[in-house]
Amino acid sequence: MAAFEEEALPEKFNLGIWKNIFKYLFRHPVILLLSLLSTLFVSFYDASFVPVMNAGAIAAAQNAGTLHITDINAVTIPVTFIFGIEVEFHYLAYIITLSIMILLRAALIVLSFYMTNLICLHVVAELRYDCFVKVQKLSFSYFDRNSSGWLIARMQNDTSSIGDVLSWAFNGILWSIFEVIFTVVTMFSVNWVYALVVTASLPIIMVITPIFEKKLLKLHRSARNAHSTYVGYLSESISGAKTIKSLSIESAREKEAGNIIEEVRTRRLRAIKVDAIYSPLLNLLSKLMIALVVYLGAVRTSFIPIDAATLVLFVTFVSSIYDPLISVVEIFGEFVAAQAGAEKVIQLLNAEEEIVDRPDVIDKYGTVLSPKEDRYEDIRGDIVFKDVCFSYLPGQEIIHHLNLHIEQGKSLAIVGETGSGKTTIANLLCRFYEPTSGQIDIDGTEYRNRSLGWLRSHIGYVQQTPFLFNVSIKENIAYGRKDASMDEIIAAAKLVGMHEFIMKQKQGYDTLIKDEGGSLSQGQKQLISFARALVRNPSILILDEATSSIDTKTEGEVQAALAKLLKGRTSIIIAHRLSTISNADRILVLDKGVIIEDGNHKSLMEEKGAYYELYMNQFKELSLDAQIKTYDSQIEGEGIVLEKKKTA
Repeated sequence: MAAFEEEALPEKFNLGIWKNIFKYLFRHPVILLLSLLSTLFVSFYDASFVPVMNAGAIAAAQNAGTLHITDINAVTIPVTFIFGIEVEFHYLAYIITLSIMILLRAALIVLSFYMTNLICLHVVAELRYDCFVKVQKLSFSYFDRNSSGWLIARMQNDTSSIGDVLSWAFNGILWSIFEVIFTVVTMFSVNWVYALVVTASLPIIMVITPIFEKKLLKLHRSARNAHSTYVGYLSESISGAKTIKSLSIESAREKEAGNIIEEVRTRRLRAIKVDAIYSPLLNLLSKLMIALVVYLGAVRTSFIPIDAATLVLFVTFVSSIYDPLISVVEIFGEFVAAQAGAEKVIQLLNAEEEIVDRPDVIDKYGTVLSPKEDRYEDIRGDIVFKDVCFSYLPGQEIIHHLNLHIEQGKSLAIVGETGSGKTTIANLLCRFYEPTSGQIDIDGTEYRNRSLGWLRSHIGYVQQTPFLFNVSIKENIAYGRKDASMDEIIAAAKLVGMHEFIMKQKQGYDTLIKDEGGSLSQGQKQLISFARALVRNPSILILDEATSSIDTKTEGEVQAALAKLLKGRTSIIIAHRLSTISNADRILVLDKGVIIEDGNHKSLMEEKGAYYELYMNQFKELSLDAQIKTYDSQIEGEGIVLEKKKTA
């Protein structure tokens, strides 16, 4: 079953994390200000204006006694506002003032809700965009350490929860804070003694809150880790659906999924239990304070005389203080729950980009350029590895003191057992990773003195499993060069032998490829990837096991396309199927990161060393027809080489 890894993160509410997140709010100052002002007014209305207006009405009703309805306009309503401001309203003025404020409050609530939703949309969109841009810049080593499921959870679930917290929860906290402030100031303006009584329990809240805060943070983080594990497991199960079915392990996977989902439920339940204790505890304190105020005001009148209107006002004040505090606690729980995700999103956004342009990259004239500039000469394709060592992990070296010269326009095949370092050499050349020591020169210049864009724009990389995007065939071919003309796209497709197949489709080159080319054969997908590489017209071409997953029938078409693709380019062919590289200008045999044999097919076969053994073992596994075809292709290839030599 998937492991639930508990990450070493801060043990308490981390304001520093949220400072990094709050900047997304401050990108929209106008929206934020409108939301703030509308929340400020509504809080004043609910916490201060309405209670004192109601108290004034109660006092006026007591003083009016049995006044007839026709004389009601003669009634004056005394109201003590915040900061002790006293106003006497006539009945009609009171009704008009209250009506205007009610309508204004309704309009500002609509504005506040609209602005809050708007901020949420902006924050989520910008967070996701920044995360996506960051992921595009990160080096391959980052993806070695983090699964796709982990990244999807950060970019989808966590950004969504952060957006909600920064909009609704942040707005709710401001609302509650404003209500408490207006309530406290109004209370002390009306009667400072009873105000002290009402606020006497606040120190208790200040003591218990940090205790629950730490507990909630730990529980919510634990639940978030479990949820991330579930998302990763789900992503793995969907990607590996065919493998799961072919191995007939559906039942085992269902059991594992059940265990993971149960663990998620259990961890969330623990957090809910703590939440369920905290809020009722504050509610209990609220009710005790109401009882105390009523007792002191109604029973022990000698404490400090207080009229009925003021007593009702202070009972309202208790709710006006504790209800926002309870709300803050609930919202704080949302912040705590979201902090675990926010920490990981910040980790992603702050992740180190290990492979970057140097600040002093230069052009061919020696001029220092900024990383965004691209004034570089074309690559010819002369490559030199100078004493290159490399290790993915400290102390586990994969490539040992590699010295290698690949001449311009020549084809180099690299063979060897799994784990010998074949793909690592290609990754180093593309600067997906950089040498631990030593250097790589291209056309006589250390390649780290040029930009990544300059290097990769001149390299065509065809992988073992071609990846097709969910766009049209035309767009897939031109994906590496968006400005490619239709004529160039068609020419590339013709060159690799895909034009006729494409034209047989109902929409031709505009045919949409769905599910990463699920309706296409492996060979057809590979040929499209060849066309994509050809459109870019790269100086250096890397084929990483490009024919290993293709059937022997399709292999002939692919080999014909390859011959056209390799012509005139410096090419590196990483091969498992040795019959496909017999025509290469040069063949290297790697063993544990060291070159043990170097030559062409004929010379290496004559040596009867490691290459000979690899080749003969594979040759024996072929059928008789396949052996004859392989032999014929070798004779044909050797004939071509001889013809070239005669011409030269």
